[in-house]
Amino acid sequence: MFEKKPIVKEIELSREYDFSYENFVLATQHEIYLLIEKSEGLIYGIKFKSRQVKYGGPNDEARGRHPLIKYGLGFYGFFEVENSPWIKEQIKLNKVHTRHSNSLFSGLTHYVACFQDVMLEVTSRNYEEFQITQEELNLVFQEQVSNLEA
Repeated sequence: MFEKKPIVKEIELSREYDFSYENFVLATQHEIYLLIEKSEGLIYGIKFKSRQVKYGGPNDEARGRHPLIKYGLGFYGFFEVENSPWIKEQIKLNKVHTRHSNSLFSGLTHYVACFQDVMLEVTSRNYEEFQITQEELNLVFQEQVSNLEA
């Protein structure tokens, strides 16, 4: 059967971020926080309800070898991948589960944020842009640390 090729499209966000600079990722068991910018006492970013995350290389010098480049992945920015090979891989890996159903993966989208030195890839049903104070972020961190207590 003919398999659809990935299509990568850039997503326009409500703020214009400079994706060539620093970022920070906080990953919990249920959410991924991508912190992109701090301005006037607020931290801005993108939040995903997800457990699936890849963070790291390739950097912008090596990104030309990323398999999604030929399908439209840019060097900097925030992108959505249709017909994602990573979601197909997740389905294939989960098939060993006795209660597996492909429907568990319906509605998932593969998102990619490309920065100068790193990339973030997440599969999630959606994303949400957010702004948070340093104090509110500290509370998120404290809550997650408290979950570690036996």
